[in-house]
Amino acid sequence: MIAHATLLALLGTPSPAKIPGSYFGMPEQASTIAGDVDWMYDFITWLCIFFFVVIVGAMVYFVFKYRRRAHVADTGGPTHNTPLEVTWTVIPLILVIAIFYIGLKGYVHITTPPANSYEIEVIGQRWFWTFRYPNGAAETNILHVPVGRPVKLTMESDDVIHAMFIPAFRVKQDVVPGRRTELWFEATREGEFDLFCAEYCGTQHSQMIGKVIVYDEDEFEVVIEELARWIDKVPDEKLHLAGALMYNQCSSCHTLDGSDLIGPSFKETHELFKAAGTRQLIDGTTVAVDDDYLQQSILKPLDQIAKGYPSSMPPGIGTQLGDRKLQALVQFIIRLDEVAPDGNLIEVNRQDIVVEEVEAEEAE
Repeated sequence: MIAHATLLALLGTPSPAKIPGSYFGMPEQASTIAGDVDWMYDFITWLCIFFFVVIVGAMVYFVFKYRRRAHVADTGGPTHNTPLEVTWTVIPLILVIAIFYIGLKGYVHITTPPANSYEIEVIGQRWFWTFRYPNGAAETNILHVPVGRPVKLTMESDDVIHAMFIPAFRVKQDVVPGRRTELWFEATREGEFDLFCAEYCGTQHSQMIGKVIVYDEDEFEVVIEELARWIDKVPDEKLHLAGALMYNQCSSCHTLDGSDLIGPSFKETHELFKAAGTRQLIDGTTVAVDDDYLQQSILKPLDQIAKGYPSSMPPGIGTQLGDRKLQALVQFIIRLDEVAPDGNLIEVNRQDIVVEEVEAEEAE
């Protein structure tokens, strides 16, 4: 471990056993750096507890021992003790220098991705994460990574400051508009782990959550390949169901039951489409709610802002989707009464709507 050897040599203490989390409430460990982070966190906390007990204990003892028992003349007292002053200066100084050294060494390590890292591009937007992989695959709020392999996240924000935080990996990094930041980790075991935005980014900040799913290397390659191609395997008549799978990208701003949120409810838009109605815009004009309007409101959301709603939707979201996913979202809104008849989504599984090549050939 990076920090252990140096600090243990300085302190002359045995190495603590690896633990599933911290003695002080840290979550489970699931990355190569988590053990170092927890050990240093525990060491500093125990050090604080030790000095608190020693100092407060001595204070209470002296208050009791030297309490005033009678009205006697003040005889004065010592004003200077060189050995004592050197002791309480040198010992804390050594401890602070050791902590600084190990902290600096650990900081350099966790901010320097290995050269062979698997790189994933991350876009932070109010209020969801988009992850893009080298093969063109993309996923929202779910980060897929292999176990035992360094992963580098190259991150940027489309709107305000966010912060990528994965507690089980002990990593956190701000995601800043107009700047690319990096974060890396190496997962040590398979499973699902929580992912959060740790920087307040607006009214739905608490909903900007996701999952990290860690696979073995072979399964990871299969998952990423499938992720890149699944939308192309969905037949046109089932595109609205594919849109239902993508609704989590929209749920923080658009409801399905007619209630207002940051943006117009999809139910209202669906009903206007069915009735061949119009929507009043913020500039006082009206626009027909048709297929073209649905597409343009996703591709260029700032061009046609509905009256009574803020211009919160980042302009680049639609162009990131690609034509097939764009059509899936449009069909989802058009056929909303089929996928969310009571304001709640029906259960849709990706494997149920994807048609494999073999099945397609047999159908022909």
